[in-house]
Amino acid sequence: MAAGILCWALIVASTQPVTFFADRNWVKPGVMLILAGGLLLAWHGGRQWTRSWSARTYRRVLVGLFILILLVQGLVAWQFVDVGRADSYFVRNQAIAIAHGQTTWPHYFAVYPNNVNYTLVASLSLKGLLSLGINPPWLILNLGRFLWVDLALVAGCYLLWTWHHWQPGALSFMLIWLGSVPIYAYALFAYTDAIVLPIPLLSLALGVWTKRHTGWQRWIGGLSGLLLVSFGVWLKSNLIVVWIAVMLILLIAVIRHHWHWAWPVLAILTLSGWWLGFHLWAQASGYHRQTQDALPATSWIAMSLNPQLAGQYNYTDFNQVNRQPTATAKKATTQAMIKQRLQQLGISGGLQHLLQKFRVFWATGDFDSFRLTTQWIRAPQWFLNHQRAIQFWLVTWTQAIFLCLLIGSLWTWFSAKQHQLSLGYLALIVIGLTVFHVVFWEVEARYAVPLLPILMLLASDATATVPTWSWLREGNHRWLVSWLMVLGVSFSGISILKTTQTTSTVASVVARQGNGAYFKVTTATLPAHQTVTLKLPINHRHDQLELVPASHQGKVQLTLQQAGQVIKRVTGTPKQVAKIAYQTCPAGTLVVTIKNLGHKAIHYQAATTNYNQRTGHVLTRSQLAWRYFVLDHRPAQALTRLRTIGLNLLLWLVIVLISLWWQPRQ
Repeated sequence: MAAGILCWALIVASTQPVTFFADRNWVKPGVMLILAGGLLLAWHGGRQWTRSWSARTYRRVLVGLFILILLVQGLVAWQFVDVGRADSYFVRNQAIAIAHGQTTWPHYFAVYPNNVNYTLVASLSLKGLLSLGINPPWLILNLGRFLWVDLALVAGCYLLWTWHHWQPGALSFMLIWLGSVPIYAYALFAYTDAIVLPIPLLSLALGVWTKRHTGWQRWIGGLSGLLLVSFGVWLKSNLIVVWIAVMLILLIAVIRHHWHWAWPVLAILTLSGWWLGFHLWAQASGYHRQTQDALPATSWIAMSLNPQLAGQYNYTDFNQVNRQPTATAKKATTQAMIKQRLQQLGISGGLQHLLQKFRVFWATGDFDSFRLTTQWIRAPQWFLNHQRAIQFWLVTWTQAIFLCLLIGSLWTWFSAKQHQLSLGYLALIVIGLTVFHVVFWEVEARYAVPLLPILMLLASDATATVPTWSWLREGNHRWLVSWLMVLGVSFSGISILKTTQTTSTVASVVARQGNGAYFKVTTATLPAHQTVTLKLPINHRHDQLELVPASHQGKVQLTLQQAGQVIKRVTGTPKQVAKIAYQTCPAGTLVVTIKNLGHKAIHYQAATTNYNQRTGHVLTRSQLAWRYFVLDHRPAQALTRLRTIGLNLLLWLVIVLISLWWQPRQ
C-alpha cells in the first residue's frame, strides 16, 4: 500500500504540482521530467565512480562532506533569522512571557491548546539563553534546530551501515541532505515541524540499535526511542501514527516471542508519562484548559471536508465554529457542517475531494517551504532583491530531486528482500500520515515533511541496489542518450524562457511588519490631537507605504521623510491615506509621522510583541509594533534572465554528459 501511495504521488508530482501555494511559477511537466531524468543519469554515473573508491577515500569524502553540511547550515542559520508569523509568532511571544515568569496566557491558547506543549519547551530554551545574557537568542536557536534535524541524517547513515549499503548509500544520503531546500527552510522555521521531522528515522535507528544489543544497552536504546516518539506525539498530534506504528511492531515482536510483553506496556507508560508531565508543567506555568473555548476535534474534520481549499485550513470555517459560545454549540456546529458536506460531496465528489487533498499532501517537493515565513529579522539583501527568481529555480530543482526520490524509494520497496521489519515500520508511517491527513484531518503540505527523510533514506538505499545500466557502456547508446539530453536542454530552455517571460514582476514588498492580524486583530490607539512617529529601516528603493487602519472615521495627517527631506504629506480619513504613493526613494530610514487631527481616538492594526520585530531583541516589557508594508513598483520584467536560464541548464547538461562519458578506472 505504501508503494501504491508513492506511485500515485509520483504521478501527481510530475503532472499536477500545486499552484495555489507560494510556488506559482511552475515549469511544464515535460521539462520537469527531463530535468529529473538527467539527474538520474548523473546519479548513476556518480554511483559508478564512487564504487571504485577505497574505503579510506570514501571515509575521507564523507567526513569532508559532513563538515561542509555543518558549515553551510551554520551560514544559513546566521544569515536568515525568521521573525515568526501566525502560530509561530504566538508561540514565540508567549514563550518569552513564560521565560520572564509571567503566567497569563492569551486567548489564542484557549482556542488552540495543541500549541501549549511546544510553547513550554520553547520557553525553557529561551530562559536558559536569556539567563546567559544571549539576546537576541534566535541565532543560537537556529543552530540548535539544525543540529536536531541533523539527527535524521545521522540516523539514516547508521541505518544504511546496518543494511550493508554504506557505500555508496551514505554519500548519496549526505548529498541529498546538503541540497535539500525543505531541510533548511524548516530548520529556520521556529515551530513544531522541525522538532518532529527527524523522529521517524531516529526512532527506527534506535529500534535497530536496540535489536542489535542486549542487557542494559537494549533497555537504554528502547526506552530512548519510546520517550522520543511519545514526546513527539504531545508536540504534534499527527505523530500518533508513528506511536501506533511502534506499538504494532512491538505487538508483532511479542506475538513471535522475540520481545518481552513489557515493551508495549512501557510504550503506553511513556506516552502517559509525557502527558502527565506536560499537564503539570502547563498548570505550574499558569495555563488552565478552557473547554468552552477550545476547538473540538470535529472542527478539523469539518474543515478537511471543505472542497473550496482542498481540505486546507479555512478561516471562514474556523470563525464559524469559534464564535459559538459553548463547547456543545461548537460540537453541534461542526457535526452539522460534516453532515452537510458529506451529503453535498456524495461518493464521486468525495473521491475527487480526496484526490485533491492527496495532491496537496504529496505533489510539492518543497513541502510549501516558501510560505513558512514572509518576514525576516535578518536576510541577505541579494536574496530579498531577487526572491521571486531565486524561489523559481529552487522550486524547479527541488521538484526534480523530489521525483528522483520517489523513483528511488519505489525501487527499494519493490525490490528489497531484507530488512522487512524496518521497511514495514516506515511503510506504516507513510500510510498512517497519508490516511490521517488525506482522509480524516485538515491537510497541508508541511504535514508531510516528516516523510522527507524516509524518502531520502529509501532513495539512497537504491543507490546500492539498482543494477548497473550496462547498456550505457555501448558507444551508440551513449551517443543517443547524449543527443537526447542536448535536445532536452533546448526544449527546456525554450519552455522555461516562455514561462518566465509570461510571468512578470511589477510590485514587490521590500519591508513589512505583518503580525497583529492573525487569529485576532490587535490595535494601537492614537488619542485625539496626539502624534506618533514610526522609523522604518528599508534596505531597498521604495515608492509606496501601506498602513492598516482599524478606524474609518476621523482625520489624520501623515508626513513621510527620508534623509531629513519631506517626501510626502497627506491629510484625510485613516482609510483614505492608508496607501501613500510617492517618488521613488533609495534605501534608507523612512520616518512616518502620524498626527490625529480629530476629536476622537483612532486605531491602527499593530502587534503587541515581547520582542523587537526588526532587531529580534527580547524585551523586558511588551511594546506595540504597527503593521505596515513598504512597496517598490518597477516596470514589468521577466521572472528570470535568459543568462540565468542558460547557466542553469548548461551546468545540468555538463554534469549529465560527464557522468555518461567519464568512466572510472577498473
